[in-house]
Amino acid sequence: MVKLNRRIAALKPSATMAVEGRAIEMKAAGIDVISLAAGEPDFDTPERIKEAARRALAAGKTKYTPVGGLRELREAIALKLKRDNGLDYEANEIVASAGGKQAAANVIASLFDEGDEVILPTPAWVSFPAMVRLAGAEPVELRCPQERGFLLDPSELARAINARTRGIVLNSPANPTGAVYGAAELAAIARVLRDAPQVWVFSDDVYEHITYAGPAPHILRLEPQLRSRTIVLNSVSKTYAMTGWRLGFAAGPREVIAAATRLQGQNSGNPASVSQFAAIEAYSGPQDEIGVMVEEFRKRRNLVVERIRALAGFELPNVPQGAFYAFPDVSKLLGLSHNGRRIADANSLSEFLLEEANVATVAGNDFGAPDHLRLSYATSIENLEKAFARIGKALKKLG
Repeated sequence: MVKLNRRIAALKPSATMAVEGRAIEMKAAGIDVISLAAGEPDFDTPERIKEAARRALAAGKTKYTPVGGLRELREAIALKLKRDNGLDYEANEIVASAGGKQAAANVIASLFDEGDEVILPTPAWVSFPAMVRLAGAEPVELRCPQERGFLLDPSELARAINARTRGIVLNSPANPTGAVYGAAELAAIARVLRDAPQVWVFSDDVYEHITYAGPAPHILRLEPQLRSRTIVLNSVSKTYAMTGWRLGFAAGPREVIAAATRLQGQNSGNPASVSQFAAIEAYSGPQDEIGVMVEEFRKRRNLVVERIRALAGFELPNVPQGAFYAFPDVSKLLGLSHNGRRIADANSLSEFLLEEANVATVAGNDFGAPDHLRLSYATSIENLEKAFARIGKALKKLG
C-alpha cells in the first residue's frame, strides 16, 4: 500500500465534481442523463471576450506572465472592484489565479495553521472545509437553519468565536442555498466581527451579480474597518460564463496577497496567459450580457420553485434570492425504500434519482445538510421540464 500524506489521504473528492463526472460518464455510455448538478452556466462566453482571446493568440501572447497575473489584469480587477463594489484596491493587493478556487486555497493556506479554527456558516460550499483542513486548521460549522432562511444568526456567531478562531467565510449569494444577506443582516454580522480583531473575513463574491431582488450588499461597504483583515474572492466563471477559462482572484492586504503569490509561484505559476487577456476584456468591456443571463436565470428559478413544490416529499419554504441553485428539504423521503434500497440520507436519494430517473443532483451531505438536495438550474427550461417530470415519476416508486 502506498503511504500518502495524511491530509491528502483523508481528502474526499469534491462532491459536486464527482456527481458531474459520473453524469458525463453515463452520457458517454449512451445514457440520456440530465444534469442538475453542475454549477456551470449553460450560456456561451460572450463573443467580445472570445475575440479578446483570439487577438491575444494572434499576437503571440502565450508566454509566462508574472506569477500573480498581468498588471493590466490586476488593474482591470481593481477597476471592477471600484465600479461594482465601491472598494479601493491597488494592483499589488490583488492576485489572479487559475480560478477562484485556487485563489481561495492559496490565501487560506497562507493565513491559517495548526490549532486555528475557521467558522463556516453551514450549508457551505463543499471545498471550503477541505481547504481549511489542508492548511492544518479546523473548520467549525455553524449551522444556519432553513427556518432562518439559511442566514447566520449574529448572536450565535458571537458565541462561537473564541481564542482559536482565526477566520470566517461569508458567501452571499450563497452556494448551495441561493440565500442573500440583506444590508441590515450583514451589518449585524459585521459589528460582531469588528469586535473580534483576530478573525479574518473571507467574502466569497463569486455569485455577486446573479441576484433577483437588487444588488447584494458588500460587507466592506457596510463596515470599512474590516478592510485590513478581509479577503475578497471572485472569478469570471459564473458572471461571464467562463468556467473553463479558469481565472479568479483574491484581493486583500498587501502582505497576505504577497504570501499567496509566493505560494502560487511554487505550486502552479501564473494563470493561463490567454485567459488573462480574456478576463481583462470581461471586466473592462460592456457589461450588458450579465443582465440578459440573470433574467433567464430568474425565469428558470421561478419554474424550478414551482416544480419542486409540486414534488411529493420535497419542501422549499425559501425562494432562492441569488445564484442558480435551489436547496429543497427532502427529509420526508428519508426512510422510504425501493427494491430493498433504503433512502437513508440525501446521498442515497441522489443516487436513486441518478439511477432511476437519469437526473444528476448533488446531495446536501458535503454541504453540511444531509436532509437537503442541491438542484442547479444552470440549464435550459426544456431540460428542467424533462428533469422534473422524470423525478416525479421516480419518486412514485418509493414506499
